[in-house]
Amino acid sequence: MSKPAKITILCEDLQQACFVRRFLLNRGWTRGDIREPFRLGGGSGEQRVREEYPRMLRAYRSKANHLRNGLVVVIDADTKPVAGRIRAFDAACDEQGVPRRRQDERVLYVIPKRNIETWLAYLRGEQVDENRPDPYPKYKYESQCHAEVDKLDVMCKTGELDPVPPPSLQQCCEEFQAFWQLIQ
Repeated sequence: MSKPAKITILCEDLQQACFVRRFLLNRGWTRGDIREPFRLGGGSGEQRVREEYPRMLRAYRSKANHLRNGLVVVIDADTKPVAGRIRAFDAACDEQGVPRRRQDERVLYVIPKRNIETWLAYLRGEQVDENRPDPYPKYKYESQCHAEVDKLDVMCKTGELDPVPPPSLQQCCEEFQAFWQLIQ
């Protein structure tokens, strides 16, 4: 990658932001290349991401023709299917009159099912079930995920998610490969 593209991360919480930021730093971006318009506050992080997505997609497109930029959207699937979250993004775009994401855009969906802690548990070597009724435990400090993200980076570079990954992580890795081709 010559000069890294500027990346905006739209996410629900600090754990997601830390996870994605670490992955991007491992891939050659710098902190100055990564924009995180994250706001703490009351209310649902999922709702905020869903409602802000069309505006962020519009902002990405306004610069996409003359700047190398990308948008990473992170939202937990919770107990819903990953495809349901994508449909919700499409519906939010429709409501706000914003064309839906196209395959040729540098927009990556990161949608862990149940939540990002499921992926972290898998990366720690645990056998995981994305449909389990209770979520996997959170870390006390978000940065405690660095070792797991580093492991994921190595797995992605070698193309081997081992052992069998959670389906939502497999789907994200496949989508990341297309994103990576567009962003380089």
